[in-house]
Amino acid sequence: MAETKPTLSDALVKRWRIRSSELIADTRSSLVYRVRRDDGQDAIVKQLKPSGLQELPGIDFLDWRGGNGAVRLLGRTETTALLEDAGSLLLRDYRLSHGEDASNAIIVGIVNKLHATSSTEPPAGLTSMKRHFQSLYSRAADASDPLSDVFSECAKIADDLIAAQETIRPLHGDLHHENIIADDAGIWRAIDPQGLIGDPAYDVANIFGNPDGAFADIVDPARIITLARLFAGTIGCSEEKILRYAIAHAGVSICWSLEGGDRISAGGNAGERLAFFKIARRLLETGAVSA
Repeated sequence: MAETKPTLSDALVKRWRIRSSELIADTRSSLVYRVRRDDGQDAIVKQLKPSGLQELPGIDFLDWRGGNGAVRLLGRTETTALLEDAGSLLLRDYRLSHGEDASNAIIVGIVNKLHATSSTEPPAGLTSMKRHFQSLYSRAADASDPLSDVFSECAKIADDLIAAQETIRPLHGDLHHENIIADDAGIWRAIDPQGLIGDPAYDVANIFGNPDGAFADIVDPARIITLARLFAGTIGCSEEKILRYAIAHAGVSICWSLEGGDRISAGGNAGERLAFFKIARRLLETGAVSA
């Protein structure tokens, strides 16, 4: 029997005046459609599944950001968002043709926009850093886990950083090379935020473990140091803080991957993040970045 693709409900089609739709992604957490509206404009519909409801704060973040650095929220229901179409050029692919420096310059520009001040009060439902790191804390507490020492060290770093937070603001929370996209006009925007509230230094932590498929770069000490220095200047903090957040994020990323069925193996996210953790920790211990 032929598989039937999910379709948008008649209620959503009528509500947002959708002329046609194409399913472009079916992930663990959501269904994503590119739609053409009656006015001839393209847009994106993101429909969260029950397993993706933790992404609701990300929709609140987009609403609050109002299109500055991220896709604009055009409409929403309880679990579905109508979004500006960001385009189709991933920063991951742009980096392959234009290089690391050009890619990093775009990331810096996006971060500056995402962290720009706003006259609007932040949403009340953003996810706290403590809650965001819960998977890491749970595994760190399990002494029988083969990686308990790694998780305990990452959890201690995360705890220390969270306790010392001074500047606390809304964060994208999942910024990386596949969540930054350009349209045909060359305008770059961030998509798929998690919607966190915390230290802005965390917002660049996931860049260290990306892009996908660039393992040799991810574990290159020179690149790690370069990113720490670049982002320290962008955020306005020490290089050490940037690197410590990257290490803490590597720990929780391993946990999420293991929860999703990944194993510590070559080519998998968990294995790559573990390799990054070992190198970044050594750089931290030897004082390769400034405090």
